[in-house]
Amino acid sequence: MIIEKFVTGANPEERMILPGTTLPWLIMNTLIDCDDGIEANALAALTHIHPNSGFQYRGTTYWSSTSIVGKVLAPTCREIAGWVGPVRPTADLPRVGIARIRQRRPKQVLTPKDVTTMMERSDPLGPPADSYPVEEYKLLFPDEDDLVDIVRVETLSLKAASITPPGAAADGRPLVYDSCVQFAIDGKSWPLRLTYDVSFIFACPCARGPHPLFFDYVYKEINVSEILNIRDWGGTYSRSGSVGSKQESVSNTGDDDSERVLVVNAFGVADNEVLARAWCSHWGLSAVVADVEKTCMACAIREAYAACVNVCILVEGMDEYDDDWR
Repeated sequence: MIIEKFVTGANPEERMILPGTTLPWLIMNTLIDCDDGIEANALAALTHIHPNSGFQYRGTTYWSSTSIVGKVLAPTCREIAGWVGPVRPTADLPRVGIARIRQRRPKQVLTPKDVTTMMERSDPLGPPADSYPVEEYKLLFPDEDDLVDIVRVETLSLKAASITPPGAAADGRPLVYDSCVQFAIDGKSWPLRLTYDVSFIFACPCARGPHPLFFDYVYKEINVSEILNIRDWGGTYSRSGSVGSKQESVSNTGDDDSERVLVVNAFGVADNEVLARAWCSHWGLSAVVADVEKTCMACAIREAYAACVNVCILVEGMDEYDDDWR
């Protein structure tokens, strides 16, 4: 997006153009320069050249909207002008310091064929037919009363990555970190590494819902408290190791692994959605995020099929998150 601003008193044909990708960094650096409480040059290395960055300042952290840390922790705060914050602090950065996050590209990518067949793949009626029997459609209602209040974000951990340039610490240059979010779930601690730079797609609102879902749209609905039991969803990543005591892989099911959608009910506190997002980044799966007050469950699943993603996160009232952690 290009933001154009007419210069006051100048010829209407003369204007200043600020590229959208650099504007958030210009705004943040301007605010930092105006703050007398920040030591000179402490955050001078904050630049759009490294978009997957963030910084710590006076007990809170702020992250670029393009960094995976910002994407995952966004439900606990707000996003303004390309920045997410204020987010919880980390003990792995100085009181004022910059972190550059190492994040890998997910293996799931859209192909030209995926784009051209999007409408066909997400048609509400299903494949063209001479008749459309009513019994082939089902109204879906998420269980909004099954709220989970046993999930809490414990810590944001940063560990210096091996790709950090030699001598960077001695020269005062920002280090490259691997990020991890640790959760307290029913009295136990569960770390999830934010490995992959996945996307979280806001579901388009629908009108006059709920709508019926054609039976061929295959999905599995779970509560967010069960998400650590799921691994290798979609069959894209065949990893060893585990993130939970009981695990489930769809590779042994009879459904189409490449299209099956995991619907995660993340109602309740914002930490529930953070857990779902962190799990997605851990396994490298992008997700559609749907506010059930604006988008029905059936439309959210079809949008996941349209976008070729395997996860749909359901939340309620995205503007009503609490700020208990502050």
